[in-house]
Amino acid sequence: QAILFAKTAVGPCRAFRCPMALLPALLLGALAVAAAQKTAIVDSQISSELKERLGSSWRLVSLEDATAEDLQSAEVLCPPFGLARNASAFSLLLEKMKSGKLLQWMAAGTDLINMSAVPKNFAICDVHQGGVAIPEYVLSAILQWNVRILQMDADFRGCTWRQDMVNSCRRPKYHKEVANQTVGLIGFGTIGRGVATRALGLQMRVVAVDARPPAVTPPGVAWIGTDDQLPRLLAESDFVVVAVPLLPATRNMIGVKELSLMKSDAVLINIARGPIVDEVPFWAALQGEKIGGAVLDVWWNDFSWFQNGTWPSTYNFSSLPNFG
Repeated sequence: QAILFAKTAVGPCRAFRCPMALLPALLLGALAVAAAQKTAIVDSQISSELKERLGSSWRLVSLEDATAEDLQSAEVLCPPFGLARNASAFSLLLEKMKSGKLLQWMAAGTDLINMSAVPKNFAICDVHQGGVAIPEYVLSAILQWNVRILQMDADFRGCTWRQDMVNSCRRPKYHKEVANQTVGLIGFGTIGRGVATRALGLQMRVVAVDARPPAVTPPGVAWIGTDDQLPRLLAESDFVVVAVPLLPATRNMIGVKELSLMKSDAVLINIARGPIVDEVPFWAALQGEKIGGAVLDVWWNDFSWFQNGTWPSTYNFSSLPNFG
């Protein structure tokens, strides 16, 4: 793995996925190169943790403290999230890194990077930090949608221990079971496979589509096909999980036609990027209860919405009873 990392980092590849997350990736690079200490320009927020893990194998310089000489000699850049999205400042920084070989992007996907600003001497590597957390999030959303445990808890707290000593509790409604429900995965990468593994453990039926599906259907998966099988997936699924990268081919991949193919009680879970789902018809489908509901971990507006006080969407999804 260390040799592969070193060869790929300086080879012709422009963008690829690291086999591990940020810290192990840098460590592998350190093992693969000569014993001479290398320089990396890093986000100050991760500098101290990196130093603890890598020891003296790398000379780590916070971006704020980097001199012109540091930038000139550095082979690796781990930029802050905001900087990589500032085209002019990002381009200027990269131009100063004449010895640069690796741009380590500390997030999944490369759609948020201004790729045209990255010189060709840099390989680009993202991380798979969501390979466990996001599948767990998806399964918790599926369980919550079926069991409604938060609502059960709120109802119980509201009907007992009242000051007037009047108990207004009612027997909870029967809830659905995830066993034998179908989860449809749009994208069978790290996250898609992670969801499949966990869903099969709950005795769910798993179907999937991918631009490059495996030649052999993975054990336990009912079927997996290419993207032209998307209509079939939508028609069969109780839960549709969007787990593809945002590319020109996937933008608005879920639109009016696709939403109309879903079951009337099906739930769409988007953990990829907001614009993969066409916002206007999606809002209309939820508002008109054309589908069962939605769980969103990503949005349409810029990632800075949570910092500048704007809405994550044009529409107020929090007003909908079938949104979670």
